[in-house]
Amino acid sequence: MTEMHCHFCGGVIPNGAKVKYLPPRVTAQVAPAHPDPCSCSPPIVYEHSPLDPDEGETAP
Repeated sequence: MTEMHCHFCGGVIPNGAKVKYLPPRVTAQVAPAHPDPCSCSPPIVYEHSPLDPDEGETAP
């Protein structure tokens, strides 16, 4: 499994953390990834949640 980084602070999101998934935004600022742990509560990721694969998809 690859490391997931918080888009707000750039830190590594620990396994089991409750991530806040936000929809992709053109104006979103994404912090550069770094090896330190994420200090955000909750960590922020700008994409669709893998727990809801149908989110944001449209029918063909």
